[in-house]
Amino acid sequence: MDKRFVRSPDGCRYAYVRFGSEKGDPPLLLLSHFRAGIDMWDPALLKRLAADRTVIVADNRGIGLSEGTTPSTVEAMAEGIAEFMASLGLGSADVLGFSLGGYVAQALARARPDLVRRLILAGTAPRGFGEDDAAGGRVRSIISRKLISPKDIIHLFFPPTAAGRAHGIEYIRRLSRSRVGPDGSVTEAAWQAQLEAAEAWGARDPLAAGELAEITQPTFVAHGELDIMVAAEKSGILASHMPHSLLKIYPGAGHGFLFQMYEEFGADVVRFLADESFRHAVLPDVEMK
Repeated sequence: MDKRFVRSPDGCRYAYVRFGSEKGDPPLLLLSHFRAGIDMWDPALLKRLAADRTVIVADNRGIGLSEGTTPSTVEAMAEGIAEFMASLGLGSADVLGFSLGGYVAQALARARPDLVRRLILAGTAPRGFGEDDAAGGRVRSIISRKLISPKDIIHLFFPPTAAGRAHGIEYIRRLSRSRVGPDGSVTEAAWQAQLEAAEAWGARDPLAAGELAEITQPTFVAHGELDIMVAAEKSGILASHMPHSLLKIYPGAGHGFLFQMYEEFGADVVRFLADESFRHAVLPDVEMK
């Protein structure tokens, strides 16, 4: 993926990639997970999503090749994405947020509803309903290592089965084949700020349910059944409190279900974004509200 750059009015340079079909539909903007830059998105999923529309993947402030300091709150991260969209001249977009990126997508949809047409929340959690599973135990020790190895990524993202490990190995191979240009790694200062933001996001707050009701965009909520980073029940909470949502749990898949089942998830996203009536979206095994 050839990386591009755009500067905000205050001079911050944002890194991004843009590819796919240049049709009239709003572009699909992807927001990355914890300790991830542009290069961590599965090229097989990106190819599926970009078959029918423009896809944009951006590094927020202080992440990867983007300049600036990584914010320590999700709300400030959402402000950075809004600034990036304005710098690129995007009036609105469909937004897919994965894990931490899903926190940012929710905050963006609430603070700037004019920028978000439709929303996809993948493997993520609502604000104020308790810390995620990644906040403690072995998972916390892995995600806090100075260097995260391919073996660690497979453990975190894919189920501990022969099939899960095979999917994980293929995902790592696809990433290796697609990387070009300078390294967009995430610095320790940046991911420490992300951890601080995630911890604050999970802090229990009785007002959080009401905030979810304010997200009125059509929303597809998706999760892997065997996720060890963010419990699948968190997606159930999201869908139950958002007024216009679809929920799908992908069986036998982990946190990286969107990479493990990229063809199925990609097809579901494409159908969801294309369906004008929303209620008639054809998504197998989906709960509809």
